[in-house]
Amino acid sequence: MASEMLPWVLAGVLATLLCFMYYSNQKNYISTSIRAEPRAAFRTTRLTQSTFLLSEYNDVYDEQPQIFVKIVPAANAILIIDTGCGGATVNPDIEITSLRRYIEDVKLECNDGKPLNEGGRMEYVVVATHCHYDHILGIEQFAADSLILASSHSPSFLSRANLPTNSLCASMGLKTPVYTPILVPHRYAVLGVSVLHTPGHTPDEVALYDAAEKMLYVGDSVYETATIIFPKEGSIVAWMASMQYLIDLVQAENDGDDEFRGGGGEVLINCGHETVSRPALAVLKGAIGFMEDVIGGREPVRECLCVRGEANVRYVQEGGQFALRCPERLVLQARGIREV
Repeated sequence: MASEMLPWVLAGVLATLLCFMYYSNQKNYISTSIRAEPRAAFRTTRLTQSTFLLSEYNDVYDEQPQIFVKIVPAANAILIIDTGCGGATVNPDIEITSLRRYIEDVKLECNDGKPLNEGGRMEYVVVATHCHYDHILGIEQFAADSLILASSHSPSFLSRANLPTNSLCASMGLKTPVYTPILVPHRYAVLGVSVLHTPGHTPDEVALYDAAEKMLYVGDSVYETATIIFPKEGSIVAWMASMQYLIDLVQAENDGDDEFRGGGGEVLINCGHETVSRPALAVLKGAIGFMEDVIGGREPVRECLCVRGEANVRYVQEGGQFALRCPERLVLQARGIREV
């Protein structure tokens, strides 16, 4: 009896196996078919009609830089503000690490299912808010055929000889990107946006102001929650002057009486890390108030550490909106000038 049943049992097992293989293949096919785009080192959010935030998340340096892209169809061009960490990610499953490829190839739901610059049809203009590695490691992708703009405030700071040190690439053990920026003056206009010299965080720091959309981009001059870091090449004294300049600009723009002639509404601030589309005046005034407390000795030192061979101090505002780490020398210098 058992021998008579064996062929039927084997046939049943074979049929079950074939069904399993068929449905497994179908499941894989469906999964592959509905997967819209390859995994990328960037995520995109639309901020305005023309401007997008590209967040480089999970980078190996834990910087999580913010890259801003403005599309200007009338000029057949795209403005890129900073280029991030070059797609260096901790995630081994990431398939697209190139910022340029992401912009040209990846279809985005927030852009009507199209890449930001499909096929690279529009030209690029790249502005580096400053030369620190987490803002320039993707810049070589555009160096051969695109305009790259930077501050003319301190040309020697950006020289080929000094860039490895001043970009922090040397101290991080990174290859310094090779590019030749055009150094532009204060209030230089490009694609409807003004480039503003705001030295302080670094001598080459710039902000950009888009009057038409009331959007201010400040790089690493200020941001919320995360620690604002001044390198040894920075200056709190210069930073205070730059922030006051931006406060005056934003106040005038909010009041509608500045020469930039922005449209109605409040100016919003966008930073190199963390802060996006927040009321600019409140953030700038809050940051400068915090720095005043640091200089005035009203903020206690929370941590002392050595960075690049120099004593650094760290301050954290009660509530955590602002934090600062910088060489102690910079605080003492600012305090000394204030006391004179």
